[in-house]
Amino acid sequence: MSSSSSHYPNPLKVGVFLVEAGTQFLDIVPVDLLSMLEKHYLNSVAQMAGQPELGANGFEMEYFFINETGKSPNQMTGGAKIEVTHSITTCPPLDILIIGGPMPNYRPSAAVTQFVQTQHKHVRALLTVCTGFLVALHSGIFDGKKATAPQGMLAGLKDEAPQVKWAEKRWVRDGKVWSSGAVTNGLEMMVAFMREEFADRKEAVEMVLQMSDVAIRGEEYKA
Repeated sequence: MSSSSSHYPNPLKVGVFLVEAGTQFLDIVPVDLLSMLEKHYLNSVAQMAGQPELGANGFEMEYFFINETGKSPNQMTGGAKIEVTHSITTCPPLDILIIGGPMPNYRPSAAVTQFVQTQHKHVRALLTVCTGFLVALHSGIFDGKKATAPQGMLAGLKDEAPQVKWAEKRWVRDGKVWSSGAVTNGLEMMVAFMREEFADRKEAVEMVLQMSDVAIRGEEYKA
């Protein structure tokens, strides 16, 4: 995938896959950080920062909140519920797909794995947060790739899924596939994603990251 955002279509189709049995609410927060590059929001932020010219670097974005059946709302942790816009059969090809984490014992259905495999062919980026890795793993997306998962699960995963190059890091990128460790590492992964993928809009990206004041630790846990 190109690191130049000029290669992205307009509007950007951003999808968030939700597990109907329950998804960690914090896992899908990275989509909100990404949305700060949406044109109308960036214009407002740029005006406030006294840099109105940076507003032109925004994207139009279209959001898709997807679960297997399309049943809405989708249960989240913390008692929250999210409105679902599409099922896996009605969702169009996406540009970016974010997969939040279900319970650790979750195993996706054949229909879900087919959906993820199909979207993987189309997307410019697929990002998993925390146990969202389970969806990508059981869909074969990680096969032969470098990836990460929650620290407490990595030892077992190295035995259970040796076809994956597991790395004990906060986030990992292998081509267009990104994965993160624990729930808050999803935000750190999104920061790295935004900096790399929208490098031709660096000033605008850094402006919104500075305003959001996301704490960024290194890719390595020791950092």
